[in-house]
Amino acid sequence: MSKSFSTNPRLVDWVPTPQQIKAIQEARRLLELLPEEEGDATNALRINTLNVYSFLHPEVTDPQQLVDDAFEFLAHQVLCHRQIQPGYGSVTS
Repeated sequence: MSKSFSTNPRLVDWVPTPQQIKAIQEARRLLELLPEEEGDATNALRINTLNVYSFLHPEVTDPQQLVDDAFEFLAHQVLCHRQIQPGYGSVTS
């Protein structure tokens, strides 16, 4: 069995297209990310964010757009999570 592209257990069966792989690799280069096994938790989170966004939006093949959209998506997810979780307080003034 071949190695999964992503270490995210929810993406274990995901086989990205060659265009997606190229976009993800270039996005990693733009962000100066290390290979996942060499980096820290922040590095791994960034790689996972790119992978998840690419999985959800395979039409995004421009590396810079992938970076911009993926981290906007992550920020939105964090804000939504904070607004519905009791004890987190408001993120707005």
